[in-house]
Amino acid sequence: MADDPCIELLRQYETPFVLIGRSEDKTIPQADNDQVAAACEMTRILLQLGAKRIALLVAVPCSRQHRRIRGYLRGFAEFGVPVDQRLVHSGVESAGQTLDALEAALEQKADCILCGDDEVAFEVMRELRTRHILVPNDLRVASLYDSSMLASITPSVSAVQYDAEQLGKTACRMLLDRLAGKEIVMRQLEGYQVILRDSTKWRERSRSIK
Repeated sequence: MADDPCIELLRQYETPFVLIGRSEDKTIPQADNDQVAAACEMTRILLQLGAKRIALLVAVPCSRQHRRIRGYLRGFAEFGVPVDQRLVHSGVESAGQTLDALEAALEQKADCILCGDDEVAFEVMRELRTRHILVPNDLRVASLYDSSMLASITPSVSAVQYDAEQLGKTACRMLLDRLAGKEIVMRQLEGYQVILRDSTKWRERSRSIK
């Protein structure tokens, strides 16, 4: 985000600001969610629940998606098991790309699909229903970003939940402190919750996935 023209404009006019998100430019004050820790914890929980081959489906690589991939890899490392890199699928944007990534994951015998966001997760759930693949009996599904959409579908999808209101409050507090001339921590991370729902509950596998 350091090359965002809005940031350059704000700097040009010496206007105080706080970035919500992540930038590698350490001179930019920023408030963000801890994407790495969240992805790491979700991955470890899925491994603890018995998943062994967790496929990761994320959108076009950007700072946020890179951090989610890092967290996924860290989760495997902390659990002490190797990662099959063939199960990592990035560049998943359209419905067609989601279906292609899902097909590849199934061919690699994934037993869990970890989606980078709620839209990918919703599309995955819809396709699995079309294929008569039962969640969680045949395959587990989780998302690294929660929404009401994932909580309301059947089965409901386990997801990482962030507090957008708290993130906004943190950014506002940082900005007010800057305006008051106070020193601030230039990068502040907010927490998260891993919400476990029906899509990752333990079930006896009803059949093998072809």
